Amino acid sequence: MPKDAKLPRAVELPVCPLCDGKVYYTQWITHKIFQMECESCGAHWRTGLKESTKRDIYVELTKSMSNSKGREFLGKKLPLEFWRDMIRERIRI
Repeated sequence: MPKDAKLPRAVELPVCPLCDGKVYYTQWITHKIFQMECESCGAHWRTGLKESTKRDIYVELTKSMSNSKGREFLGKKLPLEFWRDMIRERIRI
């Protein structure tokens, strides 16, 4: 990811729930399926649509922090709200 921030900042997850770094989009497939990366810790996420009638969005951690923080979430298709709640918890601490 370029360090000059030419890629747009992620709207869905603007702050990394693992380290509080800035999260940027890295690739789009559709308006609901895209990839994101934290510029600080290098964590990667990708989104997808759940196989349901509502077609809710999920966010999957595909690469954890360099110090392995977040490894327990690797490959889990979690709701976007799960990651946002992690950010809220970090803010309260």
